[in-house]
Amino acid sequence: MSSAVDPATGVVNILDQITLTNDQVAPWLGRFHDHYLPGAQRRGMRLERVWRSPAGRDATTVHILWVLPGIRAFYAMRGAAAADPEVAAFWAATDSHALERQRRALQPAMPEPADAPAPAPATPGAADTTGTAPAETGAPGTNPTVAAPSGADRTAHRSGAHS
Repeated sequence: MSSAVDPATGVVNILDQITLTNDQVAPWLGRFHDHYLPGAQRRGMRLERVWRSPAGRDATTVHILWVLPGIRAFYAMRGAAAADPEVAAFWAATDSHALERQRRALQPAMPEPADAPAPAPATPGAADTTGTAPAETGAPGTNPTVAAPSGADRTAHRSGAHS
């Protein structure tokens, strides 16, 4: 039995990482939710998870995991994004205050273990993506997809093309 996964037929995951000063996280997540997310979903991107993690003392990194059903869907999404001026405007606005941003396209290198539970897809509402999550991640009754922010070291590096 082979442990390889055929990249032509496998899903494509996209991991966006945007590092912002702590005071910019909630406003950025609100703009993401209201302005970027609807178009991304129309382009075939399925939002899987949104997390926050400390990036030092004064900043937080927002991690966004998307899923596309395959490489053809990935390239179709890229073409649709390139034709949409709102996509470029959103990322240009993000770059005006982001400390760093990256996008990685990922495909499975090995098959999922047969006993691995499938994660529930994210269904973000404004509270899920605007920084109003409870302070303790994973506590009973909290939203496990949004972690409480902490601080961060600042970096001036920006990289990655976003769609």
